[in-house]
Amino acid sequence: MTDQYRSQWPEASPANPQPSFLQPPISPGYSPGPGYFAAPPRSDYATWGQRVRARLIDQGPTYLGLIIFYAGYLLSVIELSRSSGSTPDFDTAAVAMIIGLSVILASLAWVAYNRWMIAGKTGQSLGKRMTKIRLIGEETNTPIGAKNAFIRDLVHILDALTLVGYLCPLWDDKKKTFGDKIMKTIVVRATPST
Repeated sequence: MTDQYRSQWPEASPANPQPSFLQPPISPGYSPGPGYFAAPPRSDYATWGQRVRARLIDQGPTYLGLIIFYAGYLLSVIELSRSSGSTPDFDTAAVAMIIGLSVILASLAWVAYNRWMIAGKTGQSLGKRMTKIRLIGEETNTPIGAKNAFIRDLVHILDALTLVGYLCPLWDDKKKTFGDKIMKTIVVRATPST
C-alpha cells in the first residue's frame, strides 16, 4: 500500500492487525467503543457565591479607593450647595479625591500582580486562594498564564456592561460567565493540595 507521497506501508491482515494509536473522534453524541476510557463530566465547578467573594477580596483596594474618591466628590457637592455667594472651600474634598485616586492607581499594580501574574501562573489569586477555588483552562485543566488572565479580565468588561454576564454562573451548567465562555476557562473548587 502506498500513500500520496509514494511511501510503502505494510498491509494489515486480519490475522495480524496493526494496532491503532489514533484517538477516537470527539463530537456531540459520540460514545467511545470498548477499550476507551470516557471521563465523567465535571461536577467541581465553583459556586457563584465563591466567585463573588473571591472577586471582592481581589478588588478590595480598588473599591476602597472608589469609596474615598466618591466621598471627596460628595463633600465637594455639599460644599458647593452650602456656599451661597461665598467662595467654596474644596480643600478637604480635594484631599479625599486625590487620596482616592492614589489608592485606585496603587490597586492597579496589585491587580496586575495578584490577578494576572500570580493567578495566571498558579490559577489562584489571593481571593481565589481564600475561597478555595481555582481558574483553569477548560481544555487543558491548567492555569491559563499571565497574558490570558489579563485578556480574560478585559473580556470581563462584557460581563460588567450587560450585568447578565456576571449572573450567568447562576444558571449555566459549567458556572461560566461570558468572559469564561469567550476565553474557554472554568473556575473549579481547588483540591486540598493546591
